[in-house]
Amino acid sequence: METIRFDYLKTFLTVARTRSFSTAAKELGTSQGTVSHHIAALEAYFDAELFKRTTNGVDVTEAGATLKETAERILQEAQEAKAKISSAKQNLSGTIKIAASTIPGEHVIPSLIAEFQKQHGNVKFKIKAEDSLNSLNSLQADNVDFAAVGTLQGYEEKFDCIKVGQDELVLIVPCNHILAKQESVKLNEITKYPFINREETSGTRKEIEHFFENNKFPLEQLKVGLELGSTESVITAVSEGRGISIISSIAANKAQAAGLVIILKIKEAKSPRKLYMVRPKRPLLKTSEAFWEFCKKYKFKNEAISCAAD
Repeated sequence: METIRFDYLKTFLTVARTRSFSTAAKELGTSQGTVSHHIAALEAYFDAELFKRTTNGVDVTEAGATLKETAERILQEAQEAKAKISSAKQNLSGTIKIAASTIPGEHVIPSLIAEFQKQHGNVKFKIKAEDSLNSLNSLQADNVDFAAVGTLQGYEEKFDCIKVGQDELVLIVPCNHILAKQESVKLNEITKYPFINREETSGTRKEIEHFFENNKFPLEQLKVGLELGSTESVITAVSEGRGISIISSIAANKAQAAGLVIILKIKEAKSPRKLYMVRPKRPLLKTSEAFWEFCKKYKFKNEAISCAAD
């Protein structure tokens, strides 16, 4: 190898951070063989071993530590140069990539993007549907420009974030459920019935766990019989009478308007949950910076429209 490629340096830094070839491959969206090839090419170029294997994964060698410092500076300066060049362009264009969890991805981002594109029609968007934690991991791995999530747990200091919406946790039950005639419930009432939960890495799941913890209520008392990977699948399961669940009020309002479920307030739920747009703590391209500024001013409206009968 006569020259150093930026993607090789990015691979090297990802392995150094994760201390694992397989984890780095997953974050980068490539194969472990490709990661090994990139590292081997760098070791051949520098004629030095960059990693040493340990019982806990891999650690950088002394040569690797030297390259890590330089690689971080090279990629940072290259990104800043790219941002400056982009800023010199007059018209906004290009593609913005966003990793989005279920609630912001399905109920906030579409209207936000539509409003932005009214002003900047040449800007395209690619939305990557993931749960909150995987969305934040994609942002950390530089696979996307932004992440739209319902929780920041564990990442509060790593990124910049702004609120783009809010909701609250509510209980949904089948239309013919014994609780359907009530307006609200207490947490101890929820534990009497089969419960449908989201997967562990879901932002809603994290907020439910945090909510129960704050109210000193043991999660083990929930009669969880089913875990599902999306809010829509939870709504479907509840509407079919397979249990009850706690979900975002944004999604719940639309489901109730469609006649699928009944919403009950949870008496202990007093604070709304924030929905965030998240970005790296570094300069972005002009188009991405413009989108970020737009997000700061955006006012989300949580409205559910019910089709009136003729």
